[in-house]
Amino acid sequence: MDSSLAIAGIGVLGTLVASTLSPLISERSKRREFERARAERLEQAARDEARVRRLELREGYITFNAAARDYHRALRAWSSAADNGTERPAEAVELPQMRQAFQTAYAEAQMIVSAPVLVLAQQIARGLADAYAVLKHREDGTHDPSTDTTEKAREILQKAWVPLREIRIAMRSDLELSTDEKALRMR
Repeated sequence: MDSSLAIAGIGVLGTLVASTLSPLISERSKRREFERARAERLEQAARDEARVRRLELREGYITFNAAARDYHRALRAWSSAADNGTERPAEAVELPQMRQAFQTAYAEAQMIVSAPVLVLAQQIARGLADAYAVLKHREDGTHDPSTDTTEKAREILQKAWVPLREIRIAMRSDLELSTDEKALRMR
């Protein structure tokens, strides 16, 4: 009898332990599943944020590159017209808008671009501003004839072309795109 009572006691005890442990094991399994789903959501959110950041960066780079090239082209046209004694060509007439577009793109770029790209953007901004100042002083008649020449403006613009070329490669590198210099040669 003692053995049947012991067996019955073990059975009752097993049933009680199983009914107590089963919810704990189930809860633990649910908690693991919740944590795994949470980790997946966080990873997806991080991927989405990185994709949005990359798109914003790409748009900023496109805007800056286009504005810098347009402004550079307008300054070159103004320089040629000043040298020839002719009226400003259409590109140079639109210079104030192009200058403003460049300044806006540069201001935005300062907030989003990488350090190597920012260094080049600063060189471009400085060069274009210097060329603009020379040409504006000539137009206003406030220039120093020995230093503020159209030749000086063209020289500054030529020097600004180097970082314009380099920045495109740096931007493409930031965006993890091909940076093959032969394919990217600009004229």
